[in-house]
Order: sequence, then structure tokens, then C-alpha cells
Amino acid sequence: MGETTRPTPAQVERRIRILETAMRMAGDGGYEAVQMRAVAEQSGVALGTIYRYYSGKDELLIAGLAGWLRRTRRRVESAVLQGDSPGERLIWLLRRSAERTQQRPTLMGALITALGTTSPAAGPYKAEVEEEVRAIVVTALGPDSGHDAEGIARVIGHVWSSALTRWVSGMAPDGSVEIELVHAAEMLAGVPSRI
Repeated sequence: MGETTRPTPAQVERRIRILETAMRMAGDGGYEAVQMRAVAEQSGVALGTIYRYYSGKDELLIAGLAGWLRRTRRRVESAVLQGDSPGERLIWLLRRSAERTQQRPTLMGALITALGTTSPAAGPYKAEVEEEVRAIVVTALGPDSGHDAEGIARVIGHVWSSALTRWVSGMAPDGSVEIELVHAAEMLAGVPSRI
């Protein structure tokens, strides 16, 4: 993940610019559209600098996803989630997240492709993605939910990954990500099914 010392404000800003450029390119043209040289040109950052931070586009896209989830978690932490119970709050959040996800099929396809990498360099960013998904689910359930929030978060993370993969590959129809997530949350949190 780059330097071992704390990054300077200029380095942080440069990384943000790189990641935003890569995510925009992936959203516009998919996985193949993200070329390191084009990211360098469009972000105004030297190609060598990008390679100092990220070994390739998989790592770059997964880092972008981790940042996106981190911002989502911060919004969830400061939001009032709708629902009368922990399970209902989780379902409300998952519905909204799935709707937003399915509005960006090109970006999601690129991110799922990147997440399939076996490169060890992507490992720390994959761990960040898992941690952010876990934190979002645990936050939605609340600290005293009476549920195994950590266990629910792990299962929801797996269901989310599988549902997204099936959807972006054309094996499942639009709306399927929401259906799968809500069904899993209903079973795990003991909320009566509304599907």
C-alpha cells in the first residue's frame, strides 16, 4: 500500500484523484477501459507515481471500492436508518444500497472483475473492502441488537458478493441483488418476509 510513513496532504490528494479517475473510467467504460496510462493522463499524475502506489488496475479499482465503502460507512454512522428493529434497519439499508448498486452495472462489472484477482498486492485492499462491509452491517444493526452482528455481517458480505457476481455476469435479472440481500437479512435477523 505504498509508503510506510504517513502520507502528506499532497500525496493523499493525489491518491484520491487517481482513484476517482479510475472509478469514473470503470463506470463509463468498464474494466477494459481502465488503463494505467490513461488514468495517469486523466488524473494529471505521472504513471511512475501511480505504479508506486498501485501495482495494477485490479489493486487500483479495489482501493477505489474500499474508499467508496468507507465513505458509505461514515454516512451510515451519522444517519438515522428507517425501521423499528435492528433487522428492519439493516433491510432498509440493504435495499437502498442494492438499488444504488444496480444503477451502475458497468462499474459493478469492473469492480467484480477486479475483486476476482489472485494478486497478493490486492490482498490488503480486499481486506479493507471486507472490513467496510462488515462495519456497515454492524452499524446498521446497532450495538445492542441482540443478534450476532459479526456473523450476520460475514454472511451478508458473502451473499452480496455472490449476488453481484451473478447479476453482472447475466446469470440473474435486474433487482436480484436486492432480493438476495433482503432474503438473507430476513432469515439472519428474524424479520418476517415481505418479498
